Amino acid sequence: MKKNILKLSFAFLLLASCTSKLDFSAPSTPVVTPPSGNNTDLILSELSTAINTFTGPTGTKARNHYVELYNGTGNSIDLSNYAIGYQAVADTSTLAPWTFTDSTYFALGGKLLASKKCYVIASPIADTAVVKSDTTWGTSLASGTGVGSMPLQLSGNSAIALLKKSATGTYNLGGVNYTIIDVFCSPLVARVNTTGKTSTRTNIMWVVADTADDTRNRTFWRKPSVTGPQSDWNISNATGSSQWEISGDKAWDYSNIGLPTAH
Repeated sequence: MKKNILKLSFAFLLLASCTSKLDFSAPSTPVVTPPSGNNTDLILSELSTAINTFTGPTGTKARNHYVELYNGTGNSIDLSNYAIGYQAVADTSTLAPWTFTDSTYFALGGKLLASKKCYVIASPIADTAVVKSDTTWGTSLASGTGVGSMPLQLSGNSAIALLKKSATGTYNLGGVNYTIIDVFCSPLVARVNTTGKTSTRTNIMWVVADTADDTRNRTFWRKPSVTGPQSDWNISNATGSSQWEISGDKAWDYSNIGLPTAH
């Protein structure tokens, strides 16, 4: 009996001296199941911008503008169901809905994009030695001929929309209805004047990834945590929680074009 009493006393002392901070109470918020690893649809995954100059990072006369799309779903995607739209803005405050003309949208071809693969659309005057693309879109006109308002000449005042065919879509392009599913910037959101180096073309820009200095001459990458498209720029670029990462000024990085990776 004495031995049993001693054992119980010893056990009680061990429990009393325990300093564990484990909390076995119920969590204050529901436990959320992690995503399966597959995206819900095609997304805009990478872009590059530049001001109105023909001086490229390789010293050639090129504008290395491009848009990369990523299929993070678990299945192949028929690109013929998608289009890219482009819209430039002329001031900081005039808000307007997305509009597309024959020259400012590009219907993607009938190619099957495999799961976890990218599709790159580049300017026709990009340096092909560094910008590896699947297709080109836009004008090859020289500076001073209105090239700034044409795709695919991206800068701080250029917005890109990813559109998908939809019977109820509000954008009729080439006789086909589309709806916007993903955006990079938006004519529906106010812009600011850059505090960086001024340009003879435009000094207007959207703040992207919390960068209010200058978003021209940058590369932008979608964060790996993004699992689907977002048509509301106010959500995908919310202060403190932007879905985008941004390179340094003129710190162009072409090493992962066409690869489903962050920078």
